[in-house]
Amino acid sequence: MKNKLILSLLLTLSCSQAMADWVRISTTESSVFYIDSEMTRKVDSHVMIWLLRDHTSAQFAGSVKVLSSKDLIEVDCKGRRIRRSYSSDHPQHMGEGELVSSEHGPMSWNYATPNTIARQIVNLACAQS
Repeated sequence: MKNKLILSLLLTLSCSQAMADWVRISTTESSVFYIDSEMTRKVDSHVMIWLLRDHTSAQFAGSVKVLSSKDLIEVDCKGRRIRRSYSSDHPQHMGEGELVSSEHGPMSWNYATPNTIARQIVNLACAQS
C-alpha cells in the first residue's frame, strides 16, 4: 500500500515539474541548488519536495554531458532525515533538455546535520508542511 502511495505521488509530482518555479536556496563551488516553490506533498510526517542542482561545470553520465539534475526528495520532519526517491540528469541548465539518465529509489536515509544543504532542505520543507 505504501509503495502504491509513493508511486502515485511520484507520478503526480513528476507531471507538475514542467511548470516548476525554482527558488534558489544555496550555492557551492560545484552547483547552485533550487527547490520548487510549489514545494510539498505531505504523507504522514513526511514531505516530498523537488530539488534542482544546476551544475557550474559539466558532469558526465557515461559520455553524455550533464549540466543539471533534478531530485525528488523525501523529508522526515520528525526524524530530521532526508532521502532521494528519484533523480534525473539533463544536458542543459535548469533541468532542460532530453533526459540523459534517471535513478529510481528510494535511497538510504541520511540525517540532515547542521550547516548543510540537507538541513536547509529539511528546514524549508518542514516549515511549509
